[in-house]
Amino acid sequence: MIRIPKISYNSSYILLLFTLQYVISVASMCGFPGAPAHSTVKFNTKAVRKGTVAKYTCDRGFELLGPTRRLCGENGTWIPQGIPFCVLNVAAGKAPMQSSVANGGVPQKAIDGSTSKFFDASTCTKTEVERSPWWYVNLLEPYMVQLVRVDFGESCCENDTPATIVIRVGNNRPDLGINPVCNRFIGKIEEGRPLFLPCNPPMPGAFVSLHFESPIGVSFSICETFVYTDQALPIERCPSFRDQPPGSTATYNGKCYIFYNQQPENFERALSFCESRGGSLVDESNPALQGFLSWELWRRHKGDANGQYWNGAVRDREDSNNWKWINGKQVSVSFWNLPGGVENCARFDGTKGWLWSDTNCALRLNYICQHSPTTCGKPEQPPDSSLSSSGYNIGDIINYSCDVGNLLVGPSSRKCLSTGFYSEFPPICRFIQCGAPAEIPNSLITLQNRSFVFDSKIKYECKRGYILAGRSILTCDVDGRWDGPPPHCEPVYCQEPPPTRQGGVTLSTNSTRFGTVATYYCVNPRLQLNGGKSLYCREDGSWEGTVPRCIMAPIVTRKEDNFLERLPMPSNDRPIPFMSKYPPIKKRMEPRPLESNTLSGPMSNEIPDSANVIASRNPNVNLLNPIKVNKESLNANINWGGIIALAVFGGFVFVAAIVTTIVILIRRKGSSSGSLETDSFRNHIMDSASPTISSSPTRSSSHREGDRDGSELVITQSKDEKNRSHHHHHHHRHKHRSRSSSNRRT
Repeated sequence: MIRIPKISYNSSYILLLFTLQYVISVASMCGFPGAPAHSTVKFNTKAVRKGTVAKYTCDRGFELLGPTRRLCGENGTWIPQGIPFCVLNVAAGKAPMQSSVANGGVPQKAIDGSTSKFFDASTCTKTEVERSPWWYVNLLEPYMVQLVRVDFGESCCENDTPATIVIRVGNNRPDLGINPVCNRFIGKIEEGRPLFLPCNPPMPGAFVSLHFESPIGVSFSICETFVYTDQALPIERCPSFRDQPPGSTATYNGKCYIFYNQQPENFERALSFCESRGGSLVDESNPALQGFLSWELWRRHKGDANGQYWNGAVRDREDSNNWKWINGKQVSVSFWNLPGGVENCARFDGTKGWLWSDTNCALRLNYICQHSPTTCGKPEQPPDSSLSSSGYNIGDIINYSCDVGNLLVGPSSRKCLSTGFYSEFPPICRFIQCGAPAEIPNSLITLQNRSFVFDSKIKYECKRGYILAGRSILTCDVDGRWDGPPPHCEPVYCQEPPPTRQGGVTLSTNSTRFGTVATYYCVNPRLQLNGGKSLYCREDGSWEGTVPRCIMAPIVTRKEDNFLERLPMPSNDRPIPFMSKYPPIKKRMEPRPLESNTLSGPMSNEIPDSANVIASRNPNVNLLNPIKVNKESLNANINWGGIIALAVFGGFVFVAAIVTTIVILIRRKGSSSGSLETDSFRNHIMDSASPTISSSPTRSSSHREGDRDGSELVITQSKDEKNRSHHHHHHHRHKHRSRSSSNRRT
């Protein structure tokens, strides 16, 4: 197993490199090269590798077409690429015909099994000069024709004129030229040189014809014609006995027929002889079979009067007008020479064109034994496959499997049938490879088969702190694609950090994902943290650490006033009383959450300027704890009050001075006005000045109250200033009254 981490921008390069490495390693190895039916493949080395040679041989009765040796090359392919064929010539000994005959060149000479590199009247056919001469062969049964080979007896044509030869395969009359075209050749025809014309794909038919289409007006000569197929039953698959005559076996439609013409017997003994060897007399009939048997009998005996063979039909004992086969079935198709007759057995009558004649069962005649084949032979094995079987005899089953990375297209098993052929068509192994898996950030990929070929599996896993969303295992499917969308790795998130009373929290990231650090702080600078100040979001989605508490700082002593002070924290609960000469804080501070991407929180009890803040969400809790008083802030408040008091006092003195000056001036310039008028004027002046003087301390006091909030210590001396101002005011008025009385007395 190979694990490929995808952690950086070059992960695709890593996958590409691995894929190339795999392809190179696989390319250096060759799989099974493939073998045709009816063949054997042998290797010159135990393990197939570069330089291994595969040698092909065909089973007895078949001819090898194609390369006999193939080499495993450097790129993992076999050279040459084509797989050879083991084929059977099904045209030999069959029924031919041609458009005309010249110089004794009968059509049978083209399938007599003898060829020549030049025209030989004893083995080559020849037609008259015709417009479009033709030649065909009746195969007597349909075959899947794969290749037609023609050995011409004469060259064509003069002045290097190209000839046109058309090969047709089908079941219609070949002289009509309407069967499908297997192949067409246009070129020069050379005497004795074979011409191979394959049918691609193979074509079924019982007639194979050659048509000389151009040039017009030529003679057509053939020394030998071969019609090849690998789907024919060779006589080698039929039962063989020592006493049977040479060349006595023929095959048709999956059955073997042995012609015994040297030991005639009566009907009963002939039947017993065939049954003793696992066969029977011919017990079926149809036009095609009748044509096959007639041809084989004619070929062996021509017009010989001794050419008489038993047929497996007998007269019905219950109905003399009815005939049955020896297996008990009714004779539905018959080929009688003459109707009627009184004999109980039937024969193939050579004197009547091999039609049927009723015959005395006691006569001694030749006979034909019908057998089933004994084996199906070796089946096809596609490249990059394996084949297993207990044998190749009738009833055996073979099983196919493909190498890694290949898809089996077709049946995985086949059975050897009684006809000597395997059921269904052979499968193929198709190589399939998927592309590199999709890149998933923060993931690892496990290649379970060290490749991306068919049926390979990949497994996605996420790195620490991430969770997989989607399918973790994907398989390379038949279409060359992974069988599902890739998953993705989502980060693990913790819940919001637990709140702490009178405190807030900042996050090192903009979320609570894995690895985030939550740093606590106290919202009031008079409080300090008790415990660790940070929590860590773990990969399982839980916080690591304990939540701290905000407590009062230790009690400190004020040197200026020699007293201890406790400041209450904002609370909706019943407050704990404490001693202080300062008025209680009326307004409760509310923490203001701030948002920031800063990576570190505040130090101890400092409030950060810019951070992700999660304030305490327990407004109903109030703890009163001792904290340290900020002396600098306290002194700043005392100085501010003194400045206000001095300003008010200075204003009062200034107004008093103005009033005194006015009084003196009036007295100097006054006339003989009475003392009552003077007192009245003086009182008027004093009354007008009094509101200004008395209001100043009040405004200062209210101003200070407005500046004060619930989170800071405010030292207020409003009463003392009011008292001093009031005392000074009365003293001043008293002074003026004394002076007025003195003047009146004077």
